[in-house]
Amino acid sequence: MLSKYSFIDFLQRIRTSLTVSSNKTKHILLLSSLRPGSGNAATSARLVHELQTTDKFIVDCVSVDTPYTESNSFLTSIQQYSAILALHVYRAGALLTTIYKDKPNNLPPLILIFAGTELHSCEPKWISILEYIIPYASGLVCFSNEWKKYVEITYKNYLSCKITIIPQSVLLSSFNFEQLPLITDKKIILWIGEIRSVKDPLFVIRFLSYLNNNNYHLFLVGYENDQSLNEYIRSTYSQSNLTFLGGQSQSFVHTLMRTSFAYINTSINEGMCLAILEAMTLGIPVLARRNIGNTSIIKHEKTGFIFDTPEEAVQYLLELDNNTKLRYLIIKQAENYVRKYHNITNETKAYRNLLLDLIK
Repeated sequence: MLSKYSFIDFLQRIRTSLTVSSNKTKHILLLSSLRPGSGNAATSARLVHELQTTDKFIVDCVSVDTPYTESNSFLTSIQQYSAILALHVYRAGALLTTIYKDKPNNLPPLILIFAGTELHSCEPKWISILEYIIPYASGLVCFSNEWKKYVEITYKNYLSCKITIIPQSVLLSSFNFEQLPLITDKKIILWIGEIRSVKDPLFVIRFLSYLNNNNYHLFLVGYENDQSLNEYIRSTYSQSNLTFLGGQSQSFVHTLMRTSFAYINTSINEGMCLAILEAMTLGIPVLARRNIGNTSIIKHEKTGFIFDTPEEAVQYLLELDNNTKLRYLIIKQAENYVRKYHNITNETKAYRNLLLDLIK
């Protein structure tokens, strides 16, 4: 289970936890946004779990969403780590710039991981933070070759180290079918994501209106990150074949996936969507909106379907339903693709090697 520390808890804990580690064990600090239901939180939980499966590393995961005031104490504590993993270059970088602004010596190696929104949805006010912190990195990680090329072009004047491609992998939770809502005999279409504009839940509502078929039921699963958007959806759309489930545990989501007919991703942009990889792993056909992150992991009509409009998404869903052979082929090819290119053992090995290469 992922341990989430506030900065006050962190400062109190670190003074004792570092002293009990053996000399051979490397103590790693993982900085990440840990909002419930976010992709960063799921990625952080997986990385902590995998890095700690041997006695090489102990990982403290600290939320960058928690305000802090004791910058001097935080700096002192950071200096005792063997390395820093920073997931989401802007969010972690906004914190780290306060540490690096005076260019202190003896800071541990910094590995910046590009997570998604700092790439495809970068706000103008973020750019100065990114340009400031990137040169301090001893290692940079992107999830795909497409995003690596983007970083190389966009930040070519700020790169001081190589970029390592480490694709996301999948860590499934245990299934619990007793948690599931009442399921009818309709085929379940599943949408998963925080209720915020970049995930574009309004797109899937339009998709459902074009479907015009009572054989399907759409479940929307996600925490209400944008309250006004959530209220708009609830106030403007009501239909018997649509259910809002709100934020749910990973165990619940993975169990619901296992009972679904198809998974649909309508994001305007993605870094590398974990829910897509999880659905592919569980044998659920994926319909995904065209964007860099989605097309980097889905080959159209081979491992899933890529669409641009709600009408296209409906067309591909019906094709899946009417062509059993095609559905089976896409499921098997998607499972094989994830097994080969998003293997959790390979991901873990890549992060371990990167850390050990940088730790002196």
